[in-house]
Amino acid sequence: MIKKFIYLLIAVLFYGQSASSQATDSAKSFIEDLGRRAITSLTEPGVSQSRLESSFQALLEEGFNVQAIGQFVMGRYWKRMSPDQQSRFIPLFEARLIKSYANRFQEYKGVVFTVKEARQEGEHVIVSSTIQKPGGPETPVDWRVKDGKIHDVKVEGVSMSITILNEYSALVQSSNGNIEQFLSTLGGK
Repeated sequence: MIKKFIYLLIAVLFYGQSASSQATDSAKSFIEDLGRRAITSLTEPGVSQSRLESSFQALLEEGFNVQAIGQFVMGRYWKRMSPDQQSRFIPLFEARLIKSYANRFQEYKGVVFTVKEARQEGEHVIVSSTIQKPGGPETPVDWRVKDGKIHDVKVEGVSMSITILNEYSALVQSSNGNIEQFLSTLGGK
């Protein structure tokens, strides 16, 4: 009876390590591919603003869990929002991400993007990478991946989701907690 239990325990541990290894390998390949394609398509010389934003939007929707990130960056206010407000917020959030980040990729011409390692951390896989501009130092970038989608990006240890959460909390507070006013501000109305 004890032998069977030990064999079962070994099988469970081996399967757990194998599944974890598959998840980390898959997340690592996903980030390598997405990063390579992002640098190629978003640093193309002479690309129009609309094409740049369209390419960035396609990569954002393919690679990021915008819904989960949007909920996170709204923090405690998410539960205070009506379903209508929540559904209006996500496209505004995505549009703001596109406007804020698409142009920044033009600064990444000639960068070297290297994926270093991946490790399981709870239900997420953390994929560690570096970005190095020509003649510059390596910048560490960690990608938090779950179910084949990015949930957060840390650049030099700074979480982009937490940065946006702080920004949006300040915007809601400056709107006296009025979600409609916040959505109007976010939409540029």
